[in-house]
Amino acid sequence: MKKLVILLTVALYWSIGFAQQDQKAKSILEKVTETTQGYSTIQATFNYIMENQTEGIHEENNGQILLMGDQFHLSLEELGMEIFNNGETVWTYMKDAGEVTIAEADDEMNEMMDPSKLFTIYEEGFAYKFVEEKTVGGQGVYVIDLFPDNEEIEYTKIRIQIDKKRMLIKKAEMVGREGNNYIVEVKNLETDVPATTADFKFDLLKHPGVEKIDLR
Repeated sequence: MKKLVILLTVALYWSIGFAQQDQKAKSILEKVTETTQGYSTIQATFNYIMENQTEGIHEENNGQILLMGDQFHLSLEELGMEIFNNGETVWTYMKDAGEVTIAEADDEMNEMMDPSKLFTIYEEGFAYKFVEEKTVGGQGVYVIDLFPDNEEIEYTKIRIQIDKKRMLIKKAEMVGREGNNYIVEVKNLETDVPATTADFKFDLLKHPGVEKIDLR
């Protein structure tokens, strides 16, 4: 958990500044929540990066995601993996292995490993701090740091960028405690695209021969 060390000689000045930043961050995040909840669906393509500078690891994958409420369909093309979640059950389909693992949906899914959490990752369990406004690729963005309340969570900080025009999260950088960092960056995003509940459930009939591993 984030621990702040405040020098006594500047404690009052620093504390006032931090409170103001928190209030600004809160206002921005509330607007993002309002905007996100106003859409029936969100569909996006993104880059998903895992890197560990100490170990010289840099893995990058392209992905697609469709979100509708607490349901999502996530596809990571290079990994040959698809995840379907209808809010109650999760199907993880590994195309190359020819198998699908079925489990109960878990509200405690590791946000670090789950790109579907990108648009709602900030909603609970975090302190937050406004960092700056800047321009990235000709787009104005807000930058906010999130700090987990739980010391046992695998990361120490998440830095998010919010599109000022659309008020949606466009990038999240997650700093791991053991050197593994994760980046999710939205490339293209559409809202209110047509979708049905069938889009969030793996259809075994359409995948004959796939091995089913049921962990429920």
